[in-house]
Amino acid sequence: MTRLLIRLFVKNSGDTENPAVRKSYGTLSGGVGIFCNLILCITKIAVGLLTASISITADGLNNLSDMGSSVITLIGFKMAGKPADKDHPFGHGRMEYCAGLGVSIIILIVAVQLLMTSVEKIIAWETVPEQSSVTLAITFVILTLSIAAKFYLAVLNKTIGRKINSVAMLATAADSVSDCMATAVVLVSAILSLFIKNIPFDGFAGAVVSLFIAVSGIKSIKSVVDLLLGEA
Repeated sequence: MTRLLIRLFVKNSGDTENPAVRKSYGTLSGGVGIFCNLILCITKIAVGLLTASISITADGLNNLSDMGSSVITLIGFKMAGKPADKDHPFGHGRMEYCAGLGVSIIILIVAVQLLMTSVEKIIAWETVPEQSSVTLAITFVILTLSIAAKFYLAVLNKTIGRKINSVAMLATAADSVSDCMATAVVLVSAILSLFIKNIPFDGFAGAVVSLFIAVSGIKSIKSVVDLLLGEA
């Protein structure tokens, strides 16, 4: 699938040193990321509101931040593709690093907000109301498909990141892997909530999701700052 997309949307895909080709790769990654995360965000928030689940809603908001990250990456690659000028004799290539830093900061901010919300949910916990079998089935299907979609995004961005040696793409791939694990935690908590009613699994799952996101954000910030400071 990834090779097919590259063949369809990236001309001269082997010439990865060409700024125009790198821009095409960035546009492809950003476009796919925006589309997938928008769909996941809408469906998860809808399911989260329907089931009164903070962890599913938090996971949906995480997808919203990922969509914003894809937009930043897309803009970053477009700006990095600009030719050198009088004020920037070495070109605009470092805009890729700036885009990666912007992605990482957004990830970290979202993590802090989700952690605060999850802690509030745990403190103010009440017994989870019974849900219909239809609602539960929809929840499991949505979360399972989300894991599959995020895994594909991780593969896509890692493939592109390695191909064009892009820290922004690799940071996005790492974030997608964290999203897979975070959504898996939400799925497990939803299953446990079916059998154990006196423990606020939803709030704890939301907190674990936020920690996954925070670790990913911190690692990404470190790797991008190293490059901006002059690492080879």
